Amino acid sequence: MDTSNKFISINLGRQVIAVARTADLVLMMLDATKKDVHRHLLEKELESVGIRLNKNKPNIYFKIKKGGGLSFNSTCPLTKIDEKLVQMILHEYKIFNAEVLFREDCTADELIDVICANRVYLPCLYVYNKIDQISIEEVDRIARQPNSVVVR
Repeated sequence: MDTSNKFISINLGRQVIAVARTADLVLMMLDATKKDVHRHLLEKELESVGIRLNKNKPNIYFKIKKGGGLSFNSTCPLTKIDEKLVQMILHEYKIFNAEVLFREDCTADELIDVICANRVYLPCLYVYNKIDQISIEEVDRIARQPNSVVVR
């Protein structure tokens, strides 16, 4: 029986998520023999509950106003989003009066993170164990990944 399929169906409990949201660092212990399958599944699950690992908070100023419509500006060229898309996203959230200032080239998803204001940006250290069961080349590949450490 393939145990990796069992892992996919495991959802992190609410208590674990609540603790992770208040932590200063996420330490993710991973099995080196499982490739990056578990890492990607855990990252995806944390992303779905608003925890952004090893990412910076988008540099977007956003303030809801009582009137005056949408005030849209940017201090840099925007290649991933434009004023029309910003307006469409804000309308989806029933926001018709706001100030939006992009200080970096951000995506629509990053704008949504700012609008929702309930996302948490945390550093994560990936620690891989069981390295004695994989090749030295694989250990080297894992060790060179950003924010990763291998232990025996």
